[in-house]
Amino acid sequence: MTAFKQLRKKIKVKLGIHIGYMLVWLLGHTLRFRVIGREQLEQYYGKEGFIINAWHGQQLTGFFFFKGCGYYILSSLHRDGEVSSSIMRKFGWRIIRGSSTKGAVHGLIELKRVLLQGAGTVLTPDAPGPIYHIEPGGIYLAQKTGAVLIPLAFVYDRKWISEKSWDKFEVPKPFARGVAYFGKPLKVTAKLTEENLEAEKLRLQEAIHEANRRGEEVLRQWRDQK
Repeated sequence: MTAFKQLRKKIKVKLGIHIGYMLVWLLGHTLRFRVIGREQLEQYYGKEGFIINAWHGQQLTGFFFFKGCGYYILSSLHRDGEVSSSIMRKFGWRIIRGSSTKGAVHGLIELKRVLLQGAGTVLTPDAPGPIYHIEPGGIYLAQKTGAVLIPLAFVYDRKWISEKSWDKFEVPKPFARGVAYFGKPLKVTAKLTEENLEAEKLRLQEAIHEANRRGEEVLRQWRDQK
């Protein structure tokens, strides 16, 4: 690749990051939220630490919703991960590079280190798919560090859904009403045998689904208000 092509590629990437950040920033400022259960994070931050768990398809609003919090998130080592990581850094996220398939060991070690310091972290446990399938990394981290698993749902009254993407990626429409529902924290204390691990994966999966159901209920009540 010539020097000119390399320069052009770098400019395109930087421009894409800037445009992506501005679009998310503008969209986020149009949304109206009702937030349920976020106050519980305060009792764990700086102490046991916490791991927020939300479905991969709902991650976009999280970029903006947690702006300035300094939470840690695991980001893919692929090129797309570099772009999304750069956008998230602009919102004040702390990025740990790795994934469930590449760089997994390094990523989990770094997450364990910051959790033992009482950090707040966020995972999308169904990445890299299939949708709603729980990968075990977060459960192992919770068991090893004592951090709680906190289910989270973002639901909206108006949104676009990418039916072709594996995660049914959601983008709220401008000026939509949304509910951010934080479910009850889960502790993982038992030794993770093969049988116990499957039980914990099902427990976390159901907790995230329940957060989504509760969030939808709050949203319906909000819409029904005169």
